[in-house]
Amino acid sequence: MPDASSATERLLRSTRRRLFAVTFGLVATLVVGVGAATAVAGLAALDADVDRALLATVAAAAAQPPAGSQGEGTEVDDVSPASADTFVLYLDASGAVVADPSRIRLVDLPSQAGLAAVRGGASQDWRTVTADGRQIRLLTTAVPPSTESGVAFVQGGFVLTLHDAQSRSLVATVVGAGAAGLLAAAVITLIVTRRALVPIRRAIDAQRRFVADASHELRTPVAIIRADAEVLQREGHLDPGGQPLAADIVDEASRLGRLVGDLLTIASTEAQGLSLDAARLDLGPLVRETARRLQPLAASHDVAIEASVEDGLSVDGDRERLVQLMVILLDNAVGHAPPASAIEVTGTRAGASVELGVSDHGPGVPEADRTKIFEPFTRAASGRRDRAGSGLGLAIASSIVAAHRGAIRVEAAPGGGARFVVTLPLAR
Repeated sequence: MPDASSATERLLRSTRRRLFAVTFGLVATLVVGVGAATAVAGLAALDADVDRALLATVAAAAAQPPAGSQGEGTEVDDVSPASADTFVLYLDASGAVVADPSRIRLVDLPSQAGLAAVRGGASQDWRTVTADGRQIRLLTTAVPPSTESGVAFVQGGFVLTLHDAQSRSLVATVVGAGAAGLLAAAVITLIVTRRALVPIRRAIDAQRRFVADASHELRTPVAIIRADAEVLQREGHLDPGGQPLAADIVDEASRLGRLVGDLLTIASTEAQGLSLDAARLDLGPLVRETARRLQPLAASHDVAIEASVEDGLSVDGDRERLVQLMVILLDNAVGHAPPASAIEVTGTRAGASVELGVSDHGPGVPEADRTKIFEPFTRAASGRRDRAGSGLGLAIASSIVAAHRGAIRVEAAPGGGARFVVTLPLAR
């Protein structure tokens, strides 16, 4: 199983993704917020400039109406627009044009709705209208009645063509700058999150090396302790009272040796993956033979093993590793099965896969623990009946299955208990 697919690598990738998501989310929120605020403030400033320019033009026009009635479109030298974008219309009490210094002559102007609002009592009326296909900002105001000029209202307008172009340009600039900022933030965040996990990765690698080195160093003294104790038992160098002590030493040395071997397997799996000597195998005989070999262990716990496996279930796999997988699952089942019960081992074809099941009728695995129990040193809350497990067996089983491109899960067994299900691809 390659290192990239190990539980540690999956955890690191998940951590990096979460760290990236949180960091980039915060930066993106800041960039979008600043961009939106800039766009809103800029558009508001453009609108305010338009209104200020229009108000100044209308105020100047209202303060100095034309001297006499000159008719629509008549030139007035002393009243002129503030700029090329602004214009002024002088209107009589009926709303007819008295003077049009700018010669604007736009269809739909003057705005009768604006006049109606002022006639209704409003001191001023602001509105945006469309005339001749152009957006125009209009300000309508009343002026003191003048018998000389006949002007009762002034209606000023600001053509928004340039204003709208500036607004679009501002929005485009903000959006472009925001997109560039988000891209830069994504790249920087990715680099930072990768570097942030480097010390963690180094610490994990150092831990793996320590476990592997310590396990290698422990194997020899453990083997010597067991061998010496066996020699003392076999050669009769102990008095009758010392025989039980020597037997305890042999048992505990054996258990410690298995634990050291499991630690080495876990360390090598996470560091470089399990090495497989793959060949075409028929799982039926392999599973039945492994079950037969573990019958004495099961009998010592007053448990039976019943194997029902189809023939012709061929897989490409490592025989020793698959035997190790079955031993782990059967040993786990024996440790949890109640006395006078049976462990069912099944093997069936499921589409393009083989499905192996090992069921016991013990306390089962709580749903909350069904994923965690495949992690090293993790045991279900129910625990083993004999409390002899190290918490490494199922992690090794998961590594073996993953190395064979399969999957393993645990579910509730029919009638109660736990059922471990291994899915392996059939041989091509």
